[in-house]
Amino acid sequence: MSNNLFYKTLSIIGTLGIVVLSSTQVLTTFQNQDNSEAEISKTLTELKKAKKETLSEINLAKKDVLKDLDETLEEVVTYKRSTLSEVKTARKEALNAIGEARGDETKVWLVLKYGGRGDVPGLANKGDFNFAINSIPMKDVDTCEIMGAQWISSPRAFDGRYNYEKMAYVCLVE
Repeated sequence: MSNNLFYKTLSIIGTLGIVVLSSTQVLTTFQNQDNSEAEISKTLTELKKAKKETLSEINLAKKDVLKDLDETLEEVVTYKRSTLSEVKTARKEALNAIGEARGDETKVWLVLKYGGRGDVPGLANKGDFNFAINSIPMKDVDTCEIMGAQWISSPRAFDGRYNYEKMAYVCLVE
């Protein structure tokens, strides 16, 4: 029986050893699990902090971009106003130049006459006059004389040879 007792004691000691080892493993696992939960909690806290910092930086960048956009818009509006002013000035200058070329300031008129005695059929022998007169503003007297000479010498302005009774011009200065 002593043999039997030896084996029983040995099996009890072995079982107790297994239980102790298992308990140690379970405790280590729980401690690691507690450490893991602490690490996860710590990581979440760091992530929240990083999120706040990132949002703060984004808001600052957003404010800077909006400020830059406002300044750029202000510059564009200022440039637009100055450009419109320049365009209006250029328009006035162009209209003044056209007016000067037309003769608005010098008051010289080219008066053209076409027609005369006997131009209306049936009235040729009665001595009646039928003519047209037109006046055109000119830049100056020299331009007026040149235009009048072109009117007189134009072959399309009359039938056949020039007729002093039908065609005439005069330059009038106000």
